[in-house]
Amino acid sequence: MTQTQFKQSPTCEHCALSRNCTEKTESNGFTANNPVLTHKIYHKGDNLYGAGDAFNALYIMRSGSAKACITSVDAQEQIVEFCFPGDLIGIDGFAQRQHAHTVTFLETSSVCYISLTSVNALLAQSEMGRQQLLGNMSNSLIHQQQQTMSFHCMTSTQRLAAFLLDLSTRLTHRGLSSHQLTLSMTRIDIANYLGMAIETISRLLTNMQQQGLIHVQRRQVTLLDINQLRSLCNNLADADNALIFAQNNGAFQLSSLGAQPLLQ
Repeated sequence: MTQTQFKQSPTCEHCALSRNCTEKTESNGFTANNPVLTHKIYHKGDNLYGAGDAFNALYIMRSGSAKACITSVDAQEQIVEFCFPGDLIGIDGFAQRQHAHTVTFLETSSVCYISLTSVNALLAQSEMGRQQLLGNMSNSLIHQQQQTMSFHCMTSTQRLAAFLLDLSTRLTHRGLSSHQLTLSMTRIDIANYLGMAIETISRLLTNMQQQGLIHVQRRQVTLLDINQLRSLCNNLADADNALIFAQNNGAFQLSSLGAQPLLQ
């Protein structure tokens, strides 16, 4: 594992994510100049923490991305969440005082570290902070329930479209382009997260590109028709037809993609 770099964070006012973190930090009592915030840099493949590790901090993703995984009794890994700048990480440790997930960085990333001692001290003094933390935990639970529902109620096409739209929404909230996506995760990770085969991911991406919904250039995905993607998610019949089309044309590959996989 690459050596992690530690340094005291500069004041949050100079951070591009300060607006997104404000509701997670300053409303909890973590002011812009509070010394409990420590900036840490990690590299691709590093773990922030592992399942079973002691719960001793909360984290806010500052840059980069990560995946959170659980491991089944038969040692199968399941990705339960992707983490992006502005996300609060580590709340899975509250219940048992140890983490239930393993969080692994997908690229060079940085996080703001808030020790559990500081969290407890500050939350004890802030009713707003307690409500904010409960809100974050509730949002995490809702997201997991929505993911479970998608496995039972959505077709493969809908799941992939919903995944791309979710990434778009998260980028928009951070003041970034809603149409230009850079996928830091591999297609294997996406397939794992969505509960699909890798081949299905490739077929559906190719089909969506052929239909003019997206444009794929390796890890760069441009959403060309967000409204149609939303309609696809909300219309079971259209999604079923699109899935059948994709399956019937599974061998078709756009010449612009060449022999390279859509996502590596």
